[in-house]
Amino acid sequence: MIKYILSAIFIVMGIVVLATAMVGNFRFGYVLNRMQVGATSDTLGAALIIIGLIIVSGFNATTVKLIVMVMFLWFANPVSSHFLARTEIITNENIMQECEVVRHDSI
Repeated sequence: MIKYILSAIFIVMGIVVLATAMVGNFRFGYVLNRMQVGATSDTLGAALIIIGLIIVSGFNATTVKLIVMVMFLWFANPVSSHFLARTEIITNENIMQECEVVRHDSI
C-alpha cells in the first residue's frame, strides 16, 4: 500500500512539473526562453513519472529498462536543447535585438 502511495506522489509531482512547463511555454515569448523551460522541466517531469513507475513495478527487468530510459533522457534532452539553441543563435539574423549573445569565433 505504501509503495502505491509513494508512486502516486512521484507521478503526480511529474505531472505538475510538466503542466507548469506547459504554462511557462505560453508565458515566455522568445524561443530560447521557451527552450530552457522545456528542457529543464521535461527532464525532471519525465524522470519523476518514471521513478513512480519504477516504484510500482518493483525490481525486475522492466525496472532496469525504466532506469536506462531515465539515464537516456538525462543525457539526450540537454544535448538536443543545446543544439537547437545553437542553431537559433547561428540562423537568427536579429538575435542581437532579441537577447544579449556573446559570440565566439568557433560558432
